[in-house]
Amino acid sequence: MKNKKDINLLGCGWLGFPLALDLISRGFTVKGSTTSPEKMPVLKNAGIDPILVQFDQSLPDPDLTELLDADILIVSVPPGRRSSEGPENYKRMGEILSAQIPGSRISKLIFISSTSVYSESNRVLTESSEISPVTVSGKVIAGVEKSMLSLPIQVIIIRLAGLFGPGRSPGRFFAGKTNIPNGLAPVNMIHQEDVIALIWALIDSDTAEGVYIGSTPSHPTKEEFYTLAARLDKLPEPDFIPEMLNWKIVESERVEKELGFSYKFPNLMDRLNQA
Repeated sequence: MKNKKDINLLGCGWLGFPLALDLISRGFTVKGSTTSPEKMPVLKNAGIDPILVQFDQSLPDPDLTELLDADILIVSVPPGRRSSEGPENYKRMGEILSAQIPGSRISKLIFISSTSVYSESNRVLTESSEISPVTVSGKVIAGVEKSMLSLPIQVIIIRLAGLFGPGRSPGRFFAGKTNIPNGLAPVNMIHQEDVIALIWALIDSDTAEGVYIGSTPSHPTKEEFYTLAARLDKLPEPDFIPEMLNWKIVESERVEKELGFSYKFPNLMDRLNQA
């Protein structure tokens, strides 16, 4: 990045909050949004200028003027799969961003997406692979991605693999469960620390544009990864069926080739042992 630019965050949750702290440590003044009034003082005490933004269907369209008063906007909002209204609220978020970003100061958008836009097609997938989402959240994310990519500014989409890190231990995912299918299928995961480093590499690049994947280069089997994770957390180890049904491997080709980005722990099993 040749000149220091203003960076704001839509979404200060599990990923957005530590990302904001990382940007503050780099000398940026960061405005960040939350959907919870109770979290406003938490953000302020952390040095983040808090903004309340809610996309609930029952509420009026939020005015994003303050949040869009920056050079760069990072959107880190999950589709809310645990809520029946989540996907519709996410879709509404995309519509409001599409309407309010044009004409604002925002010249660069970094949109955090998911590899759930790819189906388990039994092959290796990269940024150039066709997407074919099958889940409700995957389809909604794909639709919002498309609308973001049509904006008349520099747009970067980061499709992240499964996330783990502080407060999100993979050891708990299958702990104690038995007869879990597809035990030999490869996993696609990325640690929070590598995600934040990857986002910074894309912020720092003046030429990055389009779709990028964030996924650790190694792909151990579900059985290998989740058994070790449970063992390290001292939880009951899961029992997998040794079979490979539908699967996918997602590879982050562009960040390595174009940005020279290197994962801190390119081997997932090593990453678990160091966590």
